[in-house]
Amino acid sequence: MAMLANYSNLLLSIYRDAQEQPVSEFQDRVLSALRATLSFDSSMWGHGVMREPGIDIHSIHLHNSPPEMLIAYDKVKHQDEAAVMVTQVPNATLAFNAEALFQTPARAGMRQLCAEFGHEHFWISCDINPLTKFAQWISLYRKDPTQVCTPEETQFFSILAPHLMQALAINRKLHLDRLLGDTAREKWTVAIADPRGYYYHVDAGFLELIQRDWVTRNSDVLPPALLRVLLRDQNTVIGEHVAVKARMEHGLLYLKARPRVPVDQLSPRELLVAKLLANGLTQREVAERLGRSLETVRSHVRSAFIKLDIRSVVALAQHLALAE
Repeated sequence: MAMLANYSNLLLSIYRDAQEQPVSEFQDRVLSALRATLSFDSSMWGHGVMREPGIDIHSIHLHNSPPEMLIAYDKVKHQDEAAVMVTQVPNATLAFNAEALFQTPARAGMRQLCAEFGHEHFWISCDINPLTKFAQWISLYRKDPTQVCTPEETQFFSILAPHLMQALAINRKLHLDRLLGDTAREKWTVAIADPRGYYYHVDAGFLELIQRDWVTRNSDVLPPALLRVLLRDQNTVIGEHVAVKARMEHGLLYLKARPRVPVDQLSPRELLVAKLLANGLTQREVAERLGRSLETVRSHVRSAFIKLDIRSVVALAQHLALAE
């Protein structure tokens, strides 16, 4: 009951941090807060597909765990009986003892991994889509062989884990909104996806827009053709009808999309010159800033004016405003 007495304050802290903490710090912050109530030594918080053999990890956050643990796990994940057991229940929080769970010779690799990285006792709380097997899970590990996971602790973690997952979604969504700003948010629809293309958040309008240029039947993932281009370090993709921009942060793609506008037909160099002119620089100052000849800058300006069918920098600024 002592743990449940701390539940309300912990919950308030988690949701407050979701709104206030940078996306790069949120998970460590709330896991550290959780450790004050539910003792554990390390954690793995991730997304992926739960299947045999083991978890196909798409994105991961390690708390007090070295990256070498993931390398070691990938070699023995086919022995991970815990992942199999969790997969059988769409929403579950289970407690395990490594020595008992991996006692057979066929599980010797997992038993050695748990001993090496301090996973003597552990919990896994998992939320799985029963159709796609795509899941978010949080694992908490204890290295002391005598510190078993009690039923009261398991119940507490079971109640709290969905809030941790929801708070993470809120934190990422707020981060995406801050990247855009209030004005741009009126023009752009948004999404968050992992490097495999699986959505963690997506506006309905985003799905409708990208279908205009990248038709797909699977609304759970980015269209493969679009994803391939975005992952080739091309953070802006201009389709026939839609413009998509992406920013990779902390292993996730933060995406925004809008209908194509006339300024999208400008080349990267023409666009850069146009922005500098719209910010008040003269053509000579633009040439000096970019280290180009004045005639080259004038050529870019003429080309931009022709493409947009305009004759002034004022009109150019108005077109640029539509694309922001």
